[in-house]
Amino acid sequence: MVASIPRLPPPAEHRLLRAVCALPPQVQRRIFGPPPRIDGQTLASDIHALLRLAELARTERLSEGGDVAEVRTERRREAEVVRARPRIEMERVSSVEIPGPAGATGARLYVPVREGAGPAPLLVYYHGGGWVIGDLDTHDGPCRFLAAHSEANVLSVDYRLAPEHRFPA
Repeated sequence: MVASIPRLPPPAEHRLLRAVCALPPQVQRRIFGPPPRIDGQTLASDIHALLRLAELARTERLSEGGDVAEVRTERRREAEVVRARPRIEMERVSSVEIPGPAGATGARLYVPVREGAGPAPLLVYYHGGGWVIGDLDTHDGPCRFLAAHSEANVLSVDYRLAPEHRFPA
């Protein structure tokens, strides 16, 4: 078990993470150790540093018997760190409902500001969380980033989470 570090307010954590990513790779390796090497590929030093910090900051893990509600709360708090940076503006963000056999499923459509006119590709995004944690709000930032940098519309689809909705729901 790794000892956890105290959490800071989201804006302070965001500044800390940016500062860690700005460190030279040799300094990151000195502080966080050498990045793992798998199949001849080495993980980037800044990503390794972020993963190590995330490991130290996490107090609740589902794999260690953590309470689902507490883990969800912790992941929402982590999403606040990402939201502490300036929000990527979109031409439009719309809530959508997709009909299904068990009722409507929520979704969010991100339409980026684009140079040209005409149809745009659509990327369908299912948020992470192992079918247990995460939602449209925890993954708002990544969806905005994908839409802005790909110039594709992004449809982020929510889904029912376990354990409240048992397989195959």
